[in-house]
Amino acid sequence: MDYQHVLVYFMWTFTAVSAEDVKYFLTGQDIHFMPSISERPIESIWVHNDNDVVWFTGTEDYVPSSYKNRITLDRVSAELTIKNATYEDSGDYLLEMNINNEPRTLLYRIEVIDKVSKPNISCEMSDTKQATLVCSTESKHPHLLKLKWSSPGKEQTGPNLTITVRNEDDDQVYRCDVSNPLTNETASFTAKDCFLGKRSEARRIVNLNCTFILFIICCCILYIKRQYLKVSKERDEKTSFLDQVLTLPSNSGLNVLTEDKEMDSEGAMRLSASVHARHSSSTRLNSFTGRRESAYRNEGTVWH
Repeated sequence: MDYQHVLVYFMWTFTAVSAEDVKYFLTGQDIHFMPSISERPIESIWVHNDNDVVWFTGTEDYVPSSYKNRITLDRVSAELTIKNATYEDSGDYLLEMNINNEPRTLLYRIEVIDKVSKPNISCEMSDTKQATLVCSTESKHPHLLKLKWSSPGKEQTGPNLTITVRNEDDDQVYRCDVSNPLTNETASFTAKDCFLGKRSEARRIVNLNCTFILFIICCCILYIKRQYLKVSKERDEKTSFLDQVLTLPSNSGLNVLTEDKEMDSEGAMRLSASVHARHSSSTRLNSFTGRRESAYRNEGTVWH
């Protein structure tokens, strides 16, 4: 890019450009530049925001890697097509040509925008009769959006519309139109739907309260169950302990009685043996004494 090229570009860049001078293209579409020239240029170069797009030297084209497979240049008319437009393609384009060895320059400004998405309408109740409708939509270029409200016999620009709501059966319809330089979308809202928010809020509060109560009930049930299991476990442990205590003395007593019986039996046997021995000894003594007395009588001697 020579000095004259740079000078022309910057002079144009700092020149005020009105909205009518800007051309708009949708993302994904092709950008097409059609210069108004009557003769074939010897040379031509397209520049985007001070970056080369394509350069025709008279015999061949030079295309930077960032634009390869995206552009088409007509060498005769100098028309330029950029495929599959993106937001980054927005900006200033400069075409400099050599026609009959005389320089000629054309300037363009474009903006790549998105389609308008369907608007969303919300209602903000200020009291039981007054409400404000708010129309909104998402866009990367909000400065290009135009919003307009319409109802029978009335139109108003801007995102907000103040209305009067008669009652919960008010079927008055309000329409919001959103547009940008290339597309537009519409949404409608019925006045009675303003009460849906209140009903939804009341329903939400009821649901929250029910959920909280259910949570408390569940906690109580879990607590009671836990206490019941704890008491049952303690009762089972006490029952088991008592069973052991009651069982041990019974066995011990049985053993003592058995031992006592054995001891009594042995004692009885010993006593019987002792009595029998004494009886035998007394019998023998009486027999011996009787024999002695008999012997003394026979001898005539009295034994005292």
